[in-house]
Amino acid sequence: MSGLRESDYLGALGVLREAGDVDGTSPFPEPVLEALRRLLPCDVVAYHEKFEGDAERTIVWSGEPRGAVTPDVHAAGVRYWHQDPMTPAEGARKYSDFFSRREFHRLELYQEVARPVGVEYMMRLWFSPRGDREARLEFDRADQDFGERDRAVFDLLLPHLRQFSRGAARRRRTYRQSSEGVDQLTPRERQILHHVARGKTNAEIAWQLGISAETIRKHLENVYEKLGVHTRTGAVAALFGLDVDIA
Repeated sequence: MSGLRESDYLGALGVLREAGDVDGTSPFPEPVLEALRRLLPCDVVAYHEKFEGDAERTIVWSGEPRGAVTPDVHAAGVRYWHQDPMTPAEGARKYSDFFSRREFHRLELYQEVARPVGVEYMMRLWFSPRGDREARLEFDRADQDFGERDRAVFDLLLPHLRQFSRGAARRRRTYRQSSEGVDQLTPRERQILHHVARGKTNAEIAWQLGISAETIRKHLENVYEKLGVHTRTGAVAALFGLDVDIA
């Protein structure tokens, strides 16, 4: 990819390593965003996504804005959102793709939203050109616009970041199904799972409960189906709400 140096590729690998270690329900927690800030220096990088079933977007960020995000600033952001040209699109976009700095400064979006928090330049990367789940990364700067090198880094990372985002969405669905399934477990199924959590085999559980190992196996099959998991570890994690890969 033209314009990128070896250090850019190494920095991108660092971001991907951080993102690859994530096994929770948010694809880009703060350590991943910090790695992105090291690769693409900026005042603030934020990840936005509206998770299924949530009324509001979830926002995770790294860095500190140069001004306070007050309720008035937040309200103005909603009021003047229509002035923001960076609607869902393929690839990274920045304000200067659409208007000059002088034109930007004339907008209420700048005067009441961007200027109070110190944003002169922004680059945004949507994870879907359709705007699915409103998922996007936003990079803010006060002192220097983003360049073509920054855009090239985004283009390099985007396919991989999309994969991590989809993986987190799958984990959220699994956790949600597991949470609902826990409420459907019978007292006997819960009893068996508690024995499984103590490391007991089917034969040991059967002997202790006075039933056959085959009956234990069938109970566990029902448990797996209710919880949407495939392993004993996954079932125990779902029962106790552990933050591990429960599938």
